[in-house]
Amino acid sequence: MTMATAATLVAVLANPPLTDGKRTLGRVALAGELLGFAEVKVVNLFSIPSLATGAIDELGATATGWLAARPSLETALAGADGVLLAYGATSPSGPARTHFREQVEWLRTRLDQLALPGWQVGDGPRHPSRWQRWTNREYPEIPFIEAVRRSLVVVRTNCVGSDH
Repeated sequence: MTMATAATLVAVLANPPLTDGKRTLGRVALAGELLGFAEVKVVNLFSIPSLATGAIDELGATATGWLAARPSLETALAGADGVLLAYGATSPSGPARTHFREQVEWLRTRLDQLALPGWQVGDGPRHPSRWQRWTNREYPEIPFIEAVRRSLVVVRTNCVGSDH
């Protein structure tokens, strides 16, 4: 499951935070370390910052923030040796759901074209803020780091979406 030590893991999250995001970044770094990557970079499916991903329901009602994220995604993926899908296991609601699904399909196509290996925690692209809940439910007697190690699974690029 590990990669070469000079490799770069790109973590695809939902959108930029309005906080420092230390916990999320720490968990992404942990995943990179567990997978054997020397460097981790973060990029987002949606470009407009918010305090919580639920705000994407309103902020993402038009295509603007989704399309604005693509150049950063392209740049990050071009330099990636692997991808951690961690943008959340639940789609936004309302019009944002359509844009989200289009963005995930675009991402899937790019990952297919680039033939990048991908991982996620458990059975979906859950956000790092949800990893504790997932690992505690799946591995209640195991320390968090080991539970994350066991929960990192390879994903096929034709299965990178949410709510399928």
